[in-house]
Amino acid sequence: MGQPSYLTAESKSGSTIRIDQVKAEAGQYAVYFHCQTDLVETFRELYPELSYSGNRAICSTPATSCPRRRCATASRWR
Repeated sequence: MGQPSYLTAESKSGSTIRIDQVKAEAGQYAVYFHCQTDLVETFRELYPELSYSGNRAICSTPATSCPRRRCATASRWR
């Protein structure tokens, strides 16, 4: 089964994000971003309490809340 991915409604207006479980860490998932964007860096500044994987992903567990609406707005995805 593939990873769910989300695109902006308007072409070239934002970055694709993908969601998948972290294979090396049971019970964790990640929201993946294109590594050549500064989105993860931006999220790190806004939400230092979240867990990150390099410049590629925000990592979490299902029990952890994520500032979903603000993250989506920052990446222009709605």
